[in-house]
Amino acid sequence: MIFHYLCLAGLGFGAFVGLIAVLRPAAIANSLRLQADPTKPGGFAEFRATFGGVFFMIHTTALVCVTQLPATASVFAILPIAMAWFGAAFARLASMVLDTKENGQGGINRYWVLLEVVVGAMILSLIGQFF
Repeated sequence: MIFHYLCLAGLGFGAFVGLIAVLRPAAIANSLRLQADPTKPGGFAEFRATFGGVFFMIHTTALVCVTQLPATASVFAILPIAMAWFGAAFARLASMVLDTKENGQGGINRYWVLLEVVVGAMILSLIGQFF
């Protein structure tokens, strides 16, 4: 049962991040060290849509699946999301190695990698209840 709750917590975190991006795109933009180009209108819509709407709906949909479907069927909802979190960590690690000039010593990227791996593992933990 703990795996079920870990999965729900990981999905809830992803949905929460998405909701924050919809409601406060500047907060997400600052945490990602990105800025909308003030000379080109519409930048905040991209933060709201891409970081907000997509994150919120994907994680919320998986939350509904995990709570309403059998665990065996829920795996098909959570597996791609967990792999996306792991993929983000992998790409960030690649950036830390390949973009050392641009990234410096890696700084905050180490913490982002840890967060991405932990959230991915939490979501994927639902599979643990089968063993």
